[in-house]
Amino acid sequence: WDPFGDGKTAIRAGAGIAYDFFREDLYENTSSVLPFRTTVLGSFPVSLDNPYAHIPGGNPFPYNFNPKNPVFPDFPYQSFLPIPADLKNTAEYSWNFGIQRQVTKSFFLSATYVGTELAHLLTGVDLNPPQLIPGNCVAGQYGLTAPGPCSTTANENQRRLLELTNPSAGNTYGSVTSLDSSGTQHYDGLLTNARLRLGQNVNLAGNWTWSHCIGLPVTELSNAGATYLNTPYQNNGPVNRHLDMGDCTAGSLDIRHIVNVTLVVNTPTFSGTWARRLGTGWTLSTIVTYRSGVPFEAELGTDNALNGFNPAGANPVPQRPNQVLSDVYATNQGQSCTPAPCVSYLNPAAFGVPTAGTYGNMGIGDLRAPAFWEWDQTVSRSFPVTERTHLEFRVEAFNVTNSVRLDPVPNATLGGTFGTITTDYSTTGSSSPTGSGGRIVQLAMKYVF
Repeated sequence: WDPFGDGKTAIRAGAGIAYDFFREDLYENTSSVLPFRTTVLGSFPVSLDNPYAHIPGGNPFPYNFNPKNPVFPDFPYQSFLPIPADLKNTAEYSWNFGIQRQVTKSFFLSATYVGTELAHLLTGVDLNPPQLIPGNCVAGQYGLTAPGPCSTTANENQRRLLELTNPSAGNTYGSVTSLDSSGTQHYDGLLTNARLRLGQNVNLAGNWTWSHCIGLPVTELSNAGATYLNTPYQNNGPVNRHLDMGDCTAGSLDIRHIVNVTLVVNTPTFSGTWARRLGTGWTLSTIVTYRSGVPFEAELGTDNALNGFNPAGANPVPQRPNQVLSDVYATNQGQSCTPAPCVSYLNPAAFGVPTAGTYGNMGIGDLRAPAFWEWDQTVSRSFPVTERTHLEFRVEAFNVTNSVRLDPVPNATLGGTFGTITTDYSTTGSSSPTGSGGRIVQLAMKYVF
């Protein structure tokens, strides 16, 4: 819509709906469980003369799957990865509204709002999670071999929901992690642009994106116990998936601020002989970029909640610590630490391990990694050879200031080097989403004919 009819202002709006398709590797792990495949886990030492002596029923191989009469071998606590027949395809609802304005003949401005809502994102739900049983028990209860706490990491299978419901048959099932299409994510972004052109010699442009993405982490591939914490059927905490929603951490989707400035300057054709020889034909191209830090969360790295949810599975929501101090960042942030090489970033004293069997109070994406900026520069000169040919010489420099760019996410698992950054970026160039290594200068020559 051109509200003034002068061709200098444009108001644009749009909306759309799109649907994703299910990836073929969605079924990659489903074929690795019964009745399609059997896995035998032995206890050591095992006699090489008869390695299956401790297996009930003896040697299960060769294992032949009969689709007309599938037989589930009598192995206890086998994991299953069901995929519901009514699983919904992920849907994307997007909309945008923008205003563009030519302020002068050489100056342009624009601002665009972009919104996206993703529905039916895939997550995992364990249909048979271990139940937290408080207190102490005697030997023989819930698989315990000695008196002690009723709930431990060693007896998670004996505490599973189906086992407690039907002890005579429940021990057939271990983790039953089903895909679920109830996840959501939402994105809002404001993109502003400005451009100034002064003839053919100066082109200055800049853009700033201010955005926010929030949602439930996505499960891309089923793995046993790979689910979000406050899922149904568990009793460690409330059944509320919103408690596991936060800033989008996967793929660095929630970068709040992205700023890019580009400048291209061409020197004019000078009139004087030496001025023309020395000053004509130069092009200077500059790119300066800035990105705020990506979100991440601190992780326990263990099953502290005793719920059987696997922190190392495919994109589960990790078990998180308690925040015990108001400021979680190191007082000596950015300074070297020991043993070197490392840089302090988080204060380990600000984090605590929750009571066993409970969840921490920290959320998804509560922490922010270091920001990133870089200056890249190109200087080139064109030398005419004939009327229709010329020779171009170019010097390109990435990370001109040779500044250190720290790894985007500090070590986030409690213990050891937690809270420190031990690596830097290894990729150079402003266009790289992963940042920059050391300064790189490259020379090029091109003959145009």
